[in-house]
Amino acid sequence: MPYFTKTLRVATVGTFATGLCCLGIATATADTTGSSSDVNTLASSLAKGYGLNNCESAELTGAEIAELHCGQNPDSSGPASAVYQLFKSGNDLSGAYATNLKDVTLASCSGSGTSAPGPWHQGSSEQAGGQMACGTYKGVSLVLWTVDGKNVLGSVFSKADVPTLYKWWQANA
Repeated sequence: MPYFTKTLRVATVGTFATGLCCLGIATATADTTGSSSDVNTLASSLAKGYGLNNCESAELTGAEIAELHCGQNPDSSGPASAVYQLFKSGNDLSGAYATNLKDVTLASCSGSGTSAPGPWHQGSSEQAGGQMACGTYKGVSLVLWTVDGKNVLGSVFSKADVPTLYKWWQANA
């Protein structure tokens, strides 16, 4: 199941105001939320306003080695929730991105132009920082992106329209 399926199910029920939790997770005897080192590495990639004080480690269910679920961003125009995952390899990252992209109804990030997924660039750099896509999932706007140099997959979710969420992402992620 794509990671944001769990997140949106919880967030929709909690109207985005409550903290996220994992649903349908089997009880395990081992630590299944990743090593503290991997969680800290992932935490260094969180968007502005997010940190280990408002994001929680989540059950690992696939190739990810750390996963954080974050609630409402403290920025009043920020996303209602976010999910970040850290992978060991670029292949695992690419596979997770492609899998999650299948469930997104793609939309233009800016509100006009193409809705096709593509590369994103940090600042004025000509080198791509990773891949990104905008759209909706079950009526909720999202921005989904990779940070290829760090093997991180991120997504932010909001009831606001896609261009508003994308603008926030550009300024804060």
